[in-house]
Amino acid sequence: MRQSNLLKKIAIVDDVPGGFSIEGGKLKEQTLKEQVKCFRKASGLLSYLEKLKQKHLVEDFPDYILIDIHLPDMDATAFLDSFARIVANMETPEIFILASSGDKKSRDLAMQYSFVSAYLEKPVPSDFIEVLIAGKGVDNSPH
Repeated sequence: MRQSNLLKKIAIVDDVPGGFSIEGGKLKEQTLKEQVKCFRKASGLLSYLEKLKQKHLVEDFPDYILIDIHLPDMDATAFLDSFARIVANMETPEIFILASSGDKKSRDLAMQYSFVSAYLEKPVPSDFIEVLIAGKGVDNSPH
């Protein structure tokens, strides 16, 4: 991805408040606020990314996106298709699909996209976000 010596940026899309427990972690609350952007709707994240691209601020794109597979405004496939159009011909953030169950059909569909790194079952451990921000322990090799 980008320079490994900098803290990574994360976008989280989940319509359930408190879907991620980041309290009590090792990172300071201010660091989390600066590095993590939360969205309730997939369309909100897509609009945010479109604006960054239009303003030529692609360096402000998140390094990682964690998105719930079932959102009220669109499903993961619709999101991934729209995301692919936005990031065409550019370095893409890694996406982690989050689900309440390990449905094989949904998992197989999501993993067809080269920028999807993993299909994770909720709840996501609180230290997972810290690991992403610190840029440690995540395999960034091409698929």
